[in-house]
Amino acid sequence: MRPRPLAVLPLALCVACANLRGEERSTVSTSQTVATAYWFRGTPQSLEAVTQGDLVVNTPFADGSTLSFTTWYNAQLTNETGDAIFPDGQGGQATEIDLVMSYARTVGRVALTAGMIGYHFPGIGPSTKEAWLGGTLEVLGIAHALTAYYDVDLLDDYYLSYQASRGFVLDERWSAALSLLLGYMSEDQAEFYFGTRSSGLSDLLLSGSISYAFDENTSIFLKAAGVTVPDDELADSLDANGYDDSGAWLALGAAWGL
Repeated sequence: MRPRPLAVLPLALCVACANLRGEERSTVSTSQTVATAYWFRGTPQSLEAVTQGDLVVNTPFADGSTLSFTTWYNAQLTNETGDAIFPDGQGGQATEIDLVMSYARTVGRVALTAGMIGYHFPGIGPSTKEAWLGGTLEVLGIAHALTAYYDVDLLDDYYLSYQASRGFVLDERWSAALSLLLGYMSEDQAEFYFGTRSSGLSDLLLSGSISYAFDENTSIFLKAAGVTVPDDELADSLDANGYDDSGAWLALGAAWGL
């Protein structure tokens, strides 16, 4: 008897999925951090203690690419936020929840990434979405990353970032990293985050971290970072609204993965 097309369709789909997925299993990781402040793209979201956490699921494919799903949140640990954008009275509540889907693949020497981010601010402000495309190239031990973000929902405008970073293996358990990031913001993004329609260099961020690995699954880390707003008009707009245009913070966290 001739096989029915609908009967063989599930089998064909299973074979296609197996060829696409390959043999590597998906991995899950999570981290939890306590920080003395939270800054985003040169703007102070909170100048008091926050906690931040994520859950990441990575699914590798047979061609070496990876599809990732990430949930990230920021929660206020105190009712006060200082001279910052998030309002007071949010102690113990999540002030931001981000949902991220990303795809990564290496082409030659360049590691390419693309994805979508959904930003949600419960009880604080409107949600929005961004698409991004980035590439990273390592030269002389330094990773150079250029990423373009475009808000496809609320702002309909872009943000660009360049980051140079380097990791250091100190011994079997200790490692360290340094990073320098420079961001450029367009007019509509600047109006939303800074309160002025003036495109310019929105943030210069320097950070360093040190990590200790208990085993292949568990580690702790300490991070120090400082940021300033290079563009005078953007910095003046923050000052005029009673916000800081530069600051520093510490973060202590733990990470675990399978």
